[in-house]
Amino acid sequence: MAERDDGFRRLDEPSPLESGGRERRSAERLEARAEEDLAPRGVGATIDAGLDALRARFLPCLGACIVLWIGPAWLMAYAPPEDIVAQFETGDTGADALILLGSSMVQTVLSALVQIVATVLVGLLVRGEFVGGSVSFGEALRIAFSRLVPLVLCTILVGLISIAGFLACVIPYLFVLWRLSFAPLVSAMEGLSPFESVKRSFALTQGTFLRWLGITVVSALLVTPLSGIAGAAATTEIRHAALENVAISPELYAAILWFTATLFLGVATAVAASISAAFYFDCRVRREALDLSARLDVIASTRVVGASA
Repeated sequence: MAERDDGFRRLDEPSPLESGGRERRSAERLEARAEEDLAPRGVGATIDAGLDALRARFLPCLGACIVLWIGPAWLMAYAPPEDIVAQFETGDTGADALILLGSSMVQTVLSALVQIVATVLVGLLVRGEFVGGSVSFGEALRIAFSRLVPLVLCTILVGLISIAGFLACVIPYLFVLWRLSFAPLVSAMEGLSPFESVKRSFALTQGTFLRWLGITVVSALLVTPLSGIAGAAATTEIRHAALENVAISPELYAAILWFTATLFLGVATAVAASISAAFYFDCRVRREALDLSARLDVIASTRVVGASA
């Protein structure tokens, strides 16, 4: 790159940072956005920002979610035989019923774990769309799994607090869901302990109830049809009705269900996680001016790389 005699780069010349790679794309997006785009967002703008970020990193985000859902979707598709279900429903505590109970518990735990890890992975992958400094897929995996134990402990803590709120009544339960909605993301993004993550989530969500409620409702409307289809197709009633009216074997039905459930749940999780990440970064913009810090970081990085070129 040609330089002026005084050592400064001409304004109409691209900097080394802008010459290639993921950093170039994230820097260009930050610099190209208007000031109002980096300003705090409302419900619609936050959801749009999350979906835009997902489109920008669609393949790694969707791929990660699909891979994570393969195991739970397999358990969903290859359900225990009907006679075992019947035994369990009639109160039988025999070996078959215990197998069913164990399978159900494993599926529940795996599904919850997938939701946690997928939300963190997508949040890390779309981070560059909001504040620059994009994270590669491998680095996102490393961060997510290196923080897996604190994430699980944080989720258990959030679950216990949520159960306490639910036992109290509906209003405290909604309050807990709202104020603790960022705890897993905070644990992974900021490397905090479970208790610190809960405290940090309380701080970030202060005064955001209406926006959180609106974003939660709209996000649920977007993803529920996808996850609902997968869940409904796995029920005994729908399974039997399909096998009676469509000329396919139970094994083929299970294989189709496994594939479609993995795909639908992966898409639903990616969408919900990207919207959650957008809301998280928006709250940090409002409370910490994170957008200004991102601009300064991009400018500093550009100058450092330009000076070393």
